[in-house]
Parts: sequence; structure tokens; C-alpha cells
Amino acid sequence: MSGMIAQYALYLIGLVLITAMLFELRSGKIPNWLTLVPFVVFIAVAVTVEDRSALLWQLMLAVAVFAVGLLLFAFVGFGAGAVKLMSGLALFVPVSEALTATAVFVASVFLTGFVVIQARKFIGNEESNWHVLRGKSTPMSVPLAMAGLGSFFVF
Repeated sequence: MSGMIAQYALYLIGLVLITAMLFELRSGKIPNWLTLVPFVVFIAVAVTVEDRSALLWQLMLAVAVFAVGLLLFAFVGFGAGAVKLMSGLALFVPVSEALTATAVFVASVFLTGFVVIQARKFIGNEESNWHVLRGKSTPMSVPLAMAGLGSFFVF
């Protein structure tokens, strides 16, 4: 049983990332309950695995990501939900893949921004049910999902 939670944790976090993306594209917000899921899963993994040594590094990475996220929230306009989701995601991105995941995230921010601007130009309108088509912000859950899913299943 102990390995089972850890074995499926990345799939669950991947599902969280996809769900967050859909919520944010539709409503412009990432629900608090959804940003809490990675932390709950991390605790479940920490309680059930035998070797917890790697988890300390993951925890330190998440704290560093949260600190950077607070700066992005304060000065760049990141949403609070994206900061929480990014911190929870850092609990699962392998430390060895952190720089690659960061590079994918940054590149995805620019790509997402470009795609969103084009979509708003061609199909966006103020009466759309989708926030992404009527809002002025870029959904950060999309680059977070690309970085997370890439580090889990591609890199």
C-alpha cells in the first residue's frame, strides 16, 4: 500500500493541473480547494513512503517557489491561485528537473500569451462564457500544466 500512493501521485497531480487549467480558462480563477490537493497528496506520500530523504528537497524547492511566487504576485500580477498551484506542483517536480521545468514554464508563458491574444482577436468577445476569451489576463495554469506534465511524463 505504501508505494501505491506514491506510484499514482503524479497522475493525480496531472489531473489537478488539467482541471485547474479548465477552471481558469472558463472562470479566470483557480479554486482554493483544487490548489490544496497537491499538498494533501504530498502529505499522504510522506506518511506512506519508507524513504523520506528526497521529500525534504522537494519541500525546500516548494518553499523557494512559493517565495518567488509571492514576488510574482506582488509585482507582476500573478494570481494567488497560480502561486499556490505552482508551489504545490513544486512538491512533485523532481529537483533534477527543476531548471528544465522552469524553462518550459517561461517559454510556455510567452506561447500561451501569444495564443490567448490571437484567440481573443479572432473569436473573443465580451459576452463569451469563457473568461480567457473576454478577460485581459493570461491564464498561468496553462504554462504550469505544460511544465508539470512535461516534467512528470516527458523529460
